[in-house]
Amino acid sequence: MPCLTDEQLAHFDEEGYLLVRGMLDVDEVIQPIIDEYHGVLDTLARELYQAGQIASTYDDLPFGKRLTQIVVESGQIHAQYFDFSLPQTGIDADTPFWAGPAVFRCITNPDLLDAVESIVGPEIWSNPVQHVRLKPPERLVPKNHNGQALVSATNWHQDNGVVLPEADDSEVLTVWFPLNEA
Repeated sequence: MPCLTDEQLAHFDEEGYLLVRGMLDVDEVIQPIIDEYHGVLDTLARELYQAGQIASTYDDLPFGKRLTQIVVESGQIHAQYFDFSLPQTGIDADTPFWAGPAVFRCITNPDLLDAVESIVGPEIWSNPVQHVRLKPPERLVPKNHNGQALVSATNWHQDNGVVLPEADDSEVLTVWFPLNEA
């Protein structure tokens, strides 16, 4: 059942984006994802510690500071551990990704799907262009050979540029939501 107002739809049609505050309940939808990611970070920290890539698991630090410390110390982003899509290439049986129940409940949330339906109609598909991007402070993130941060602000772009040509005639909608109030 579509739920966006005519005014919201007009704004989307005119501006190409729409901010809908309060659509996802923090306690019911967002916090369970964060809770799952704590477990993912526990696994990552344990693996890196056992491999001698970090000096501690840093389990005494809050999530954001812990992730940042692990990224800084290991010199790697480790984004694939938290992502719910596999990479385009180099997929092995042990390629990390996270598609836990809280993430699934979020992307199948009835309120979210109703809003999406208001824009694209009732035929809604998820595609592998979807990503989770946990972003430590850019000034602390390891740099590539050109001196650019390995993860930084994501500029406005069209996801349609990275899908197969047969998607050119499809209505592709990106839904973005933060996991914290950055």
